[in-house]
Amino acid sequence: MYKRFLMLIVSLAATLALPVQAAQTLVVYSSGPASLARALARNFEQQTGAKVELYAASTGKVMARLAAEKNHPRADVVILANWTAGLALAEQKEVYPFHPADIAKRLRPALDTQGPFLPIGGDTVSIVVNTKKVNDLQSLDDWFALEGKAWHGEVTMPNPLLSGTASDFVLAFTARYGDRAWNYFKALKAEGTIWPGPNAAALRPVELGARSAMLSAVGHTSLKAKHKGNSLALVFPKSGTVLIPRPILIMRSSHDKALAERFVRYSLSEQGQKLVSSALLIPAVSAVQPASIWPDLSSVKFINADWQKLAAHRTQVLERFRRDILGQ
Repeated sequence: MYKRFLMLIVSLAATLALPVQAAQTLVVYSSGPASLARALARNFEQQTGAKVELYAASTGKVMARLAAEKNHPRADVVILANWTAGLALAEQKEVYPFHPADIAKRLRPALDTQGPFLPIGGDTVSIVVNTKKVNDLQSLDDWFALEGKAWHGEVTMPNPLLSGTASDFVLAFTARYGDRAWNYFKALKAEGTIWPGPNAAALRPVELGARSAMLSAVGHTSLKAKHKGNSLALVFPKSGTVLIPRPILIMRSSHDKALAERFVRYSLSEQGQKLVSSALLIPAVSAVQPASIWPDLSSVKFINADWQKLAAHRTQVLERFRRDILGQ
């Protein structure tokens, strides 16, 4: 009896002496909305027991952080606000290909574009106006409508060097209209348009009534502000706007690709996509509907964007915008 008790003590001591296995840690870098990234991280932790280390910022800041850490990469999964930023990382051979057929077949066709990664959702851009200052919405049915004396000092736009959706808008807009688009941006600059930062910063003056209109306003930020009771209206030009897929990708340098794949699969599951819808993005999966606050998207004209072609000119176009429009 004593011998058996002694063996039990020795066995227990040996068990206690074993190192405690730390929970797996996944590093996720995410563009906005930050509330969505936090919800995905929290629910994934609860489901898997893994720990998620999250960095949430604008697309510009996420891309800058990835570039700064290139020699010592940390991110496992990256969520961006625009498709061309994801394609830029893929072009640099930094993306681990993950586009499984079982998920792809459930995607909205308009969001299932070419790339070695998946869309977590989508968003679009419009002209947003303060309805206390602008009541003739019919006059804004064209992207070029914000030019002229009446709009001097009244327009804002997100900085495309910081906002992913604004950068893809600039790429698609200049590709479609060429010199006319660049001359328009110069005219906007001359009439006092400001580019104060990402979408939330650009929308704030319009919310407050300090400015009348915002060009290239992303949907989820505008709808959230409108839902809070602000006097805002979204106007989709009849000439067409862009539906911008938002990529979720796994970095080739990821230290735990299996865990990264589980996170992507969770984000594209019905539960994850409901979080996407609650964040006022357009879910990537067809079975999950956008939030009811969205206008009828079937009445919105979307232009076809060749994302691969746009991505090939991304650096040059944004550098031109920095130099010629922002004067940096």
